[in-house]
Amino acid sequence: MNANVLTISHSEGLVKDISKAIANTGGEYNNVGYNSLSEVIAAISEQWPSIILIDTELGEDVCISVVNEINANYKQKEISLISILRHNTFPIFVSLQALGIDDFVVYPFNEGELLIRVNLASERTKRMAKILLESEQFSDITQAASSAGSSLLIINSKGEITWVNDGFERLYGTNLQDFKNKFGENLFSPTMKPVTQQAMQRCRNGEYVIYDSLWITPNNERKYIQTSLTPIYDTEGLFSKIIAIETDITELKSAEEALIEKNDYLLSTTEHLEKANELLDEQRAQIESQKASLEEEMNKSEALLKAILPDIAAHQLKKKGFVKPKNYKEASVMFADFVSFSKIANVYEEIEDLLAALGFYFEKFDEITTLHFIEKIKTIGDCYMCVGGVPQTNKSHPFDTVIAALKIQKFVEEAAVNDHKVGKPIWKIRIGIHTGSLVGGVIGKKRFAYDIWGDTVNIASRMESSGDSGKVNISDATYQYVKDYFECKYRGKVPAKNFGEINMYYVERIKPEYSEDEDGFTPNAAFRKVLSTL
Repeated sequence: MNANVLTISHSEGLVKDISKAIANTGGEYNNVGYNSLSEVIAAISEQWPSIILIDTELGEDVCISVVNEINANYKQKEISLISILRHNTFPIFVSLQALGIDDFVVYPFNEGELLIRVNLASERTKRMAKILLESEQFSDITQAASSAGSSLLIINSKGEITWVNDGFERLYGTNLQDFKNKFGENLFSPTMKPVTQQAMQRCRNGEYVIYDSLWITPNNERKYIQTSLTPIYDTEGLFSKIIAIETDITELKSAEEALIEKNDYLLSTTEHLEKANELLDEQRAQIESQKASLEEEMNKSEALLKAILPDIAAHQLKKKGFVKPKNYKEASVMFADFVSFSKIANVYEEIEDLLAALGFYFEKFDEITTLHFIEKIKTIGDCYMCVGGVPQTNKSHPFDTVIAALKIQKFVEEAAVNDHKVGKPIWKIRIGIHTGSLVGGVIGKKRFAYDIWGDTVNIASRMESSGDSGKVNISDATYQYVKDYFECKYRGKVPAKNFGEINMYYVERIKPEYSEDEDGFTPNAAFRKVLSTL
């Protein structure tokens, strides 16, 4: 290689690696530690490099300033610009590409890849200079191509285009919606052109793919478009999305036809790029970590999934694609239902006011149950359903659920006092709890929901419907767990299908020796110690 290479970087290790690699080829090598634009420009004027390597660790603003300055002052001299990427600087390359930067190389280097990139840049610089001298027409075409913007697309794992830049409409001569109307929402569809379908499939299989295609604009203009597809993977190693960079190469194609004698050079360049792609495939694990900044959409999806499902279920769904139903030997189910809700609803003239009032109570219920490690399952009209010991198993769930029920009951009673003072409708609630075995899991394929099933759920509902306003009604099964720590009042039996008659108890309060407050709603240190040992 006979090329004068200039590196703009502060990293001594990087400079040493490049210097060693270039020296082995017989090329000239220089380095500029970036202190100011004027010093960089002075170094370029003195050394007249044919290749400039720009370390993106200098930061996006510095890199953009250097490239802009080179473009403004040295367009008359062909210089190839190559950005040096680190594990977290890939977005800078996207910005620099829009300014006309030619290529990139990943640091730490694979020496073979570095030399291929530098050799290609050197050959491209010399060849383009020679072509400019031979043909003014080709010079005009090159200038037009360099000023044309590139199109950048993000395609999700389902094959849907989720984002495009402004260059998309300039390149295709149509907006994204019209593009979708013509070709459909899914780029992975078998109805797509074979070249596009095959390229997408290869990329989904883990390959970095470059392919050309022909596009006819709405104005019947023929365009040749070169597309590079890069697969992106999440932290679990699962395919997440595709980054597509597209460039209008119509004028270059025309130049290729007009300058057929240059075809050997283009074929040689293609062979080098294919070898470079093989090296990039071997370093896929490194590239995946360097593209973490492009996974923002995936993180948003994960956050939404966790908001809908319990953490354990969300993690299993993300990892395996499904949530296997699980049998729980013991759990405590609570139903809380407002008394005479239909009558209360009729008092409100506006439905928005009714929903706001209902939301006021349910939001507080969420706060209380979360504090006591209880999983909210769903609301059914004015009924609130939750469970302790699911999906995260624990032995304190009967106590947690009863304490939460007492606090909910207290909150509703206090709200009733305040509402009575200002003439608002009075809300009253009935609560029922039962402890037993059940099954928990996720239902649905498009809209996921976590739910529980079993006789325990039905008996808990029966405890609620068999209770009285302002009371926490528990089954004998729950009573056997909590009887030593709560004051409970036996209130008779209730018939239950397939279970005969079930004893019921009203929970009055926490026993004084285990209560921190006079009313018996908050456990004291002695009670909390007992709970911590379960």
